[in-house]
Amino acid sequence: MKLYFSLLLILLLTACKSTEPSEPKTVSLTSLLNHPLFELQPVPTEQAVFKLSHSETDAFLAYVNAQRQHDVTDDIIVYNYIERSLRNFSYHGDTLTAQQTIELAHGNCISLAILTQAYANLIDLETGFQEMTSEPVYAKEGNLVFIANHFRTKLYRPFIEEAGQITSIKPGVLIDYFPSRGSFYVGSATYDDLMAKYYSNLAADALLENDYNQVYSLLIKANQYTPNDAELFNLAAILHRRVNDQITSQRIYQTALDQQLQSLNLLSNYKVLAEDVGNEMLVEQLSSLLTAQEKDPYELIALGESEALKGRLMNAKRHINEAMEKAPYLAEPYVALAKIRYQQGNLNDAQKLLNQAMKLERDQQQRNIYAAKLASIESK
Repeated sequence: MKLYFSLLLILLLTACKSTEPSEPKTVSLTSLLNHPLFELQPVPTEQAVFKLSHSETDAFLAYVNAQRQHDVTDDIIVYNYIERSLRNFSYHGDTLTAQQTIELAHGNCISLAILTQAYANLIDLETGFQEMTSEPVYAKEGNLVFIANHFRTKLYRPFIEEAGQITSIKPGVLIDYFPSRGSFYVGSATYDDLMAKYYSNLAADALLENDYNQVYSLLIKANQYTPNDAELFNLAAILHRRVNDQITSQRIYQTALDQQLQSLNLLSNYKVLAEDVGNEMLVEQLSSLLTAQEKDPYELIALGESEALKGRLMNAKRHINEAMEKAPYLAEPYVALAKIRYQQGNLNDAQKLLNQAMKLERDQQQRNIYAAKLASIESK
């Protein structure tokens, strides 16, 4: 996918600081980890994440100096440079350093936010961030469900004080790296959020590779930036379950719950653990909390398939249709609904649904499976 930038002029109000009441003392995530189970591994330093090569630094600074001669402001200069330099950039799920992003000409939105920050660092340009959720919001790999949040960057125009002028607005530009993917605003974010997201993304990749020492090391690094992140508590608990330490896993989950750190991922995984250890009271409590949470499409599909097995086809279709509405870009709900229509003897609908699934499926092997199912139906 080719990269398209969206340039938006923004006016950002400057808020006054207020004194907030002190919060009760919290238990740190690192104090809950079973450290002897893991070995600390080297991870990329913060400096390495943003470091650019000498040639790239020189090229950027030369461009900046030339543009400043034409009275172009630094926020616009950085935007124009990125747009010019990455015309053939393609979206890829990898989370990369600034220099890797340039060399490979691909990466995800976190990679591009890091690259933008690297350029801003060279000229001391103030930045801010917004956290977004973009389609496809949900993706599944193995038994893990990923929610695709990304960042976009705010570049603040350097402030020039003029005599007698009082202002409470901060103009600048907002870079939305992949607006064509369909983005939804989640909330404002900070530099620390960006750093934590970088390291936690790498930790999730290491988890898929069963590299538990690396997950542990990246988790500790991410926690330095956002110590009260529910997703980091969830990742830490999953890590301990993977090494068969259910006691520590449960302690991490319960501490997060006690400290009001909740997310759909954390609650869902804690419920699975509670079911495994047979704690029915805890399962009921977590089920109540989950009821108030928005279900992801894979949960809805699973509910639908469970209902279908029990013969409750109307309930099954309701869950699967909800999954389809929530994530129309996924093939799985169409396949699940095709199974139900097939059970009902409606082969024509089943064929149409499988054809739609084949159009949406990105994995060739899965498309082949759907094609085989379709051929089987057409032969009847």
